Amino acid sequence: MKLGKIEKRILQEALEQFRKTTNLNIEVRVDDAAANRRPNTIIRLTLDNLHFDFETEVKNTLTRGTVGAAIEQMRILPGKGIIITRYVTPQLADILKKADVPFIDTVGNAYINKQPLFLFIKGNRPVEKHRRERPTRAFQTTGLQVVFALLCNPGLERAPYREIAKLADVALGTVGWVINDLKKLGFLIDMGRRGRRLTQKEDLLRRWATAYPEMLRPKIFEGRYRAQDIDWWKHTEPPHRKAYWGGEIAAAEVTGYLKPEIVTVYTQDIRPIGDWLIMNRIRKAPEGNIEILHTFWDFKCNWGYTNLVHPILIYADLLATADARNIEAARMLYDQELTRFVREDR
Repeated sequence: MKLGKIEKRILQEALEQFRKTTNLNIEVRVDDAAANRRPNTIIRLTLDNLHFDFETEVKNTLTRGTVGAAIEQMRILPGKGIIITRYVTPQLADILKKADVPFIDTVGNAYINKQPLFLFIKGNRPVEKHRRERPTRAFQTTGLQVVFALLCNPGLERAPYREIAKLADVALGTVGWVINDLKKLGFLIDMGRRGRRLTQKEDLLRRWATAYPEMLRPKIFEGRYRAQDIDWWKHTEPPHRKAYWGGEIAAAEVTGYLKPEIVTVYTQDIRPIGDWLIMNRIRKAPEGNIEILHTFWDFKCNWGYTNLVHPILIYADLLATADARNIEAARMLYDQELTRFVREDR
C-alpha cells in the first residue's frame, strides 16, 4: 500500500532529522512491484561503500500500548524492517532496542544495529506537542467492536446488519458506517449477489490489535484488584458463564509458555461477581495485579476453551503489555490459533 499524506510527511521529517543528526546518507526507494502489499517503501542507508536496506513501517504515533503490536508487525516483514514515527520516548526506545527493532523518529532519536553499523540515540524531545490524528471510525470504540465480531466469526460480513449489530453489541446504525469505512480502507469488498467479503484479514487484525489498547480497552476497564493469595486463580474458575480469563492467564493455558503475573478477567457485569471476589479475598487496589474488564461482544467464543476469551483478544492483551515474553507468547498464539481466522476466503 502507498503511504498517505501524513505518513509521507512523517517519513520526510524523520529522514531529514536523521541526516542532520548522524551525517549519514539515507534515501527512499519505492518498490512499485509491491504496491498492493504493505510496506512498499524501502529506505537505504549508506555507510562508506556499504548499503543497508530496510522495509519501512510509518506510524503516526507510538505508545506503550501500541509498541508491542509494532514489534510483532516487524516479525512478518519479508526483509529487515524499521519503524518511522513522530516521537519515541526514552522508555519506548529501550523497549525497541531490547527487541532489536530499528527505528527513526522526527526529532533525531534512532536505533539501528546492522553490522558493522550500530547507532542508538534517545532523549531528544519534540519542541511542540503534536495533536494526535483521530483514527477512522472503524478503529474507534464501537467500530472496533464490529471489527472484532467480524474477525472472530468468519463469514459474518455477509450477514444482515441487524445480526452483526447484535453480535458486536452496538447500535444498528454503527454497522453501516463501519462497513463503508472498511470498504474505503480496502478491508472489505462487495461482490454483488455473492455478498460481502473481508480481505487483507491479517493486516486488519494487526490494525485492530494496535487500536484496541488505546481506543476500546480504557472504556471497558473496570479497575484493578489484589488477592491475599498470589496463586488464588489456580484454584478457581471465572465467576459465571459470561465471565472469562484473558491476557496472561489465558495465554498460559493455551501455550503452556508463560508464568502469569497479571490476572485478567472479562465479565459481562461486575455486580454479580461480588461473592466471588469475597470468596477469593480479592479487594480493590490501584496497583493490584488483577484487572477486571467488561465484555464488549455478544457471542460465544467457540474455539475449545469455554472459560477463556477469544484468542484474538488474548493476542491483543499480550501485545498491549509491551513485555518481551508476552510478545513471544503472542507469536506462539498467533501461529497456533489465529492463522485460521485471517485465512483469505477463496
